[in-house]
Parts: sequence; structure tokens; C-alpha cells
Amino acid sequence: MENTPYFISNAPSRYALSERLENIDMTQLAEDSKKNDGEAKLILGLIYLDMVTGIEEPVDKAYGLTLLQEAWQLGVVDAGHILFKVYFYGHGVRVNHPLALAYLEASAEKGYIRSQKNLAYAYRGNSQGPQPRGIVELDIEKARYWFTKAAEQGDAESATQLAQIYYKGLGVPKDDKVAFEWLKRAENMPFEGRMSHSGLAMCYEQGIGTEVDLVQAYKYYDLEDPAGAPDKRRLEAMMTPEQVQDAIRLSREWQEEHGVFVPSYYGLEYQPDGSFK
Repeated sequence: MENTPYFISNAPSRYALSERLENIDMTQLAEDSKKNDGEAKLILGLIYLDMVTGIEEPVDKAYGLTLLQEAWQLGVVDAGHILFKVYFYGHGVRVNHPLALAYLEASAEKGYIRSQKNLAYAYRGNSQGPQPRGIVELDIEKARYWFTKAAEQGDAESATQLAQIYYKGLGVPKDDKVAFEWLKRAENMPFEGRMSHSGLAMCYEQGIGTEVDLVQAYKYYDLEDPAGAPDKRRLEAMMTPEQVQDAIRLSREWQEEHGVFVPSYYGLEYQPDGSFK
């Protein structure tokens, strides 16, 4: 990379570039690419590599690869993660894991969240997550390092992985309090904070890293609706009607604050046949 690094979209979702791929104007992109516009080169590279659906354009993977490499040299960090995938999976080129790792590490070091998370999963090396297998030796300390980097940028998935690491004592002393703290931090992260809810429900129900609080546990099971429905029914047998109503109120407040709603918010209950009534 020769120019100052910058991001087109530094979000951990695989659909991070979706908005940039709407209403494509190939003529304008080609003109901008000739002017060394890094974003135009990135998008054209994806198109010519046949990595974008719904666009009828002749595939030219060699040219697409060149465009992505040029985007990387111009400072587009996103291109590094895409080049990692190109060489890791052999998309239009021979599989080259050392080169894939080089792009993955370089883009992770420049702060690209998806690269940081992929690298963390690679070092952790179990069946969880979108990990690239076999490109590094397993190293839980390095996994924790990269999960922390991604979590500090707001990636809730990485934060929940850190909670598991501390809960299970993987490469660190088992620490339920730290595990709980990572789950609480994850809840308010900008990227998929809801991923923490099942873990928080368990912590509050069982007193893991915090005091037992069935109202909070019920609240988080409710936010997991419909998956949390059986757990809510189980907790109701241990709670007063007032406690249940308090938990429902807290759940509704959370949903209204975050603009995310589950079926129970509308008074719908999950039925054994899979329907809601």
C-alpha cells in the first residue's frame, strides 16, 4: 500500500458494501477508475471478478484482480480483505494461503474489522465463526488480541467471543466477572449488539459474573423471542406476576430505545406449531 489508508465501509457485516453496489453506473465507474478513484476500482474489481450478483457484465477475473490490487495500493483497506478472500478461496486465481494471510494481516493491522475478526477466528481454530482454516498455527492469545481489537471498534460478535474465552478460561484465568462485562459491553455495541442477549440471560439466571436477577434474565429471554419462549415459561414458575410484568416492561423499553422489535412486543406468543398468536 502506497497511499494513506482509508475505508469505504468498515463494518463487520458481509454486506458492508451493499449500499455502494446499488444503482451501478458502469460508465461512471470506468471514468472514475481511470482517475485513480479507489472506490471505483474496488467496485469494478468486484464486478469483473463476478463477486457481485445482478449485474450483467462480462467476467474478466484477471482485470478484476488488477483493479483490486490497484485499489489496495491507493489506500483502500477494504480491498485487502477482498484480496484475502480471492487468494484464500482461489477466486479466479490459484489458491495462495501465504499471500491470503499477508493481505488479511495487513488489513487487520490497518483496522479493518472483518479482517481482525477473521484473523481472530483463524487463531482460535474451532468450528465457530467465519474462520479461515489452516493459514496460521492455533494461538488463543493471538485470537484474544484480535477479538479485542475488533470488539473495541464495536463488533459485538468479537465481544461475545471474548466473553466465552474468559468464561471457559481459554489461555487466561477463568473470570466470570470479565466474561459478564464483555457481554454487557457487547449489548450496546453498534454492530449486532443483540448477539449478547442469550449469554446475558444465562448470566442473570445462574449468577455468572453478577448477582442472580430473574427479572433481568426474563427480559433477555424475551428479547430472544421466539427462541427464548421455553426459558420464559420456565422462569415464570419461579417469579411473581409482578416480576414478569416488570421484565416485560424492561424488554419493551429496550426494544423501543434500539428500534428493534420481537413478536412478543406485539402481544404475539410462539406456538408449538411454529406460528404466532
